[in-house]
Amino acid sequence: MKNKSLVKFTILFCSMMTVMAGATIAPSLPEMTKAFSHNPSAETLVKLILTIPGLFIGLTSPFSGWIIDKFGRIKLLVSMLFLYALAGSSGLYLNSLLEIIVGRSLLGIAVGGIMTTAIALIGDYFEGEERQKFLGTQAGVMALSGTIFISFGGFLADISWRYPFAIYLMALVAIPFVIIYLKEPARTVSKTPQKGATIPKMAWTVYLISFLGMVVFYLMPVQVPFLMKEIAEVGNTETGMAISVVMLVGGIMSFQYPKLKKRLTHYQIYGLTFLFMGIGYWLISNANSYAMTFPGLLISGLGAGLLMPNSNLCLVTLASAENRGKVLGFLTTFIFLGQFASPLFFQPLVNATSIKGAFLYLAIGLVVISIISLIRNRRLVKASV
Repeated sequence: MKNKSLVKFTILFCSMMTVMAGATIAPSLPEMTKAFSHNPSAETLVKLILTIPGLFIGLTSPFSGWIIDKFGRIKLLVSMLFLYALAGSSGLYLNSLLEIIVGRSLLGIAVGGIMTTAIALIGDYFEGEERQKFLGTQAGVMALSGTIFISFGGFLADISWRYPFAIYLMALVAIPFVIIYLKEPARTVSKTPQKGATIPKMAWTVYLISFLGMVVFYLMPVQVPFLMKEIAEVGNTETGMAISVVMLVGGIMSFQYPKLKKRLTHYQIYGLTFLFMGIGYWLISNANSYAMTFPGLLISGLGAGLLMPNSNLCLVTLASAENRGKVLGFLTTFIFLGQFASPLFFQPLVNATSIKGAFLYLAIGLVVISIISLIRNRRLVKASV
């Protein structure tokens, strides 16, 4: 493969786009709520603006996976990057919550295509240990870039809640790299139906675990800004920095994933994921100041950094070359449906107790799930990866 370093850079650059989909505008949620305070449903709709891309990513990702399996990767990737830039920046100039929600919905369609294609290309271009390492690198770079985007988004939100939407225009920079450095993988099309063309049964276990993990993880960008306002008088920049801590620690942990995978099974890694997040959320539930939230955020980030590379590696290994887009498309669906569903699952618990109380009850549940995963302790993928 020519220019392998530039191929990797391009895939990583495109992968960064998926991180920006939601969390980049998280620090501006309180200010956006104030800007539309005349709308009695402003707080609910503003949270929906953050999470609605997840719904449309979930609904359309399997279709994107089918397209790239049947017609190829690169054309869809380029078109989705164009749509990403147009729809993602819509908050800069649209003037109603409904219009912005429509723009965010289109953004979700674009993200589904980008994310599914990027992971499929990793499976196409790389094998064995190189694939495993690059999936860890991808998750790490995504998390670390999330740290930058959320922090920068918080800085821009202190100027205007609209300005973080401008960050989505970065997708236009990625397009020339895709056209120049990414080539359509060679594929052999079988004339007879193959057993590998179906989704492996074990994949559905990974899908459900990934859904649950994302429901839990996405509480941080959705709920932490409101928790910060409740326990401390801090600005959007400080809130963005707090949330970005999770991404930073998660990124560092993702880079360590290949080392952990040599010693631990997939189930053991999932057990650690939920254990770290449970401990972190317990600490967050006991925080009474801005500074006291950081230990919980740090520990939660350790778990968050293991979720995606673990699921990606498992499914890339399970999938055959001819159905990799389909298998990964469904993973993208479950991940982002979890993102969309997160506030819907969590808000009733907040209403019944409080934000801190809800974090406490969830922490208990996560530790129980972790124990179950560790007891089960068997490999999801029997093949050597």
